Amino acid sequence: MTIQTPLRKEIRDFVLTTITDSMNLPLDLDEIDDESPLGSTGIDLDSLSLIELSLRLETRFGVRFPETDIEPVGAMTLGGLVDDVIARGAAA
Repeated sequence: MTIQTPLRKEIRDFVLTTITDSMNLPLDLDEIDDESPLGSTGIDLDSLSLIELSLRLETRFGVRFPETDIEPVGAMTLGGLVDDVIARGAAA
């Protein structure tokens, strides 16, 4: 079980809000958890959506996603992405 820190919760909420509100992708948030894959077997973000989400995370949390990291992001789970953003030095 992952400890839910304030930063972790803020990043997770930002990701879900960005996907549902800013990117207009419908999600049943009751069915999404930290183990939900971001790619086609879960949340179903395509490559353009992954790029947009990465850019928004860069802007909001001051992290960098080189172009070579976009494809691996698509293979992550929601929780994995949150952990990755934290590992990249996210600032609230």
